Amino acid sequence: MQNPHAAPTSLNERIHSLDILRGFALLGILFINIQLFALPNASFANPLVLGEMSELESFAYWLVHVFAELKFMSIFSILFGAGILLFVNRLTDQGIDGSKIHIRRMMWLLLFGMIHAYFIWFGDILVAYSVIA
Repeated sequence: MQNPHAAPTSLNERIHSLDILRGFALLGILFINIQLFALPNASFANPLVLGEMSELESFAYWLVHVFAELKFMSIFSILFGAGILLFVNRLTDQGIDGSKIHIRRMMWLLLFGMIHAYFIWFGDILVAYSVIA
């Protein structure tokens, strides 16, 4: 029985287009979070919760709403799933049971997600990712 040991993916094995797309998705999620941190939670559904907006505020809100909301989160979620498949398949190709290591990683992600969700910010997505994965 081989001792499972997963090493980080080397630079020449990485799929750079996925890394670029992941960074792009994170940037879009940052735009969404900026609004969520700056405004009350109710503003996610009703942008006028604080009263009338200036033209610039309205433009910024609708720009993020139309071009970022849920789109970048969906892209990032798809890339998360693709990363899981690539990780498990790479380990399986090496003769290692990737599913056991994947479950262990998701348990760690759940732990960090719970700590983050309870002590830092309620809008944490790590718990959902770990449970679904």
